[in-house]
Amino acid sequence: MINYFANGLLIGIIFGIPVGVVGIFTIKRSITYGAVAGFLSGIGCSVADLFYSCISIFSFTLISNFMLQYQNIIRFVGSMLVIAMGIGIVNKKQQIIYKKADVSKIISFFTSSFLIAITNPTTILSFLIAFSIFDIGTILNKIQGIVLAVGIFCGTCIWWFIIAIFTQIFRKYITTTWMKYINYILGILVILLGIIIMIQTIIILLDNIFYYK
Repeated sequence: MINYFANGLLIGIIFGIPVGVVGIFTIKRSITYGAVAGFLSGIGCSVADLFYSCISIFSFTLISNFMLQYQNIIRFVGSMLVIAMGIGIVNKKQQIIYKKADVSKIISFFTSSFLIAITNPTTILSFLIAFSIFDIGTILNKIQGIVLAVGIFCGTCIWWFIIAIFTQIFRKYITTTWMKYINYILGILVILLGIIIMIQTIIILLDNIFYYK
């Protein structure tokens, strides 16, 4: 059981290292609303990863087949969501750094991160590859599968905690002028990531269309 949890923990941490769209939002929200808001924002992504890891571990064939069959459509919708959120950051007029996040704001942070992460069905394949690398070929029972999934969830949570805490430490050095530039930089990065995802998805869709023709 310890090995399954440890492997899950390592997979979760490794998966968290690439700072994508959710990572940018976690940094942005940690600066503006504090570490708790940033951390809970990242947890939205962790829950989506937990969902996909459970599909991979327990072989929910019907769900995985559906997600992978329509992955390009789902990713395209996700890319539009990402671009829209990036534009929102760039156009943000309020430059006050320190704000208090109420419950509704925290829920919106969590939900937006979850939606961004859940619109990437290829995560299922990523987990299968990770399981192969870590030589997790056989889950003997449901308990072992649950322990592995919990380990993955905890690993991703550790990464979001680290990002939120480090951002919290340095946020006191950020002035309102710097915040304006940070909004532009992070917003543009989010838009670019969304455009990249959209272009990749369109290319795949076009390849599939011409292939079947």
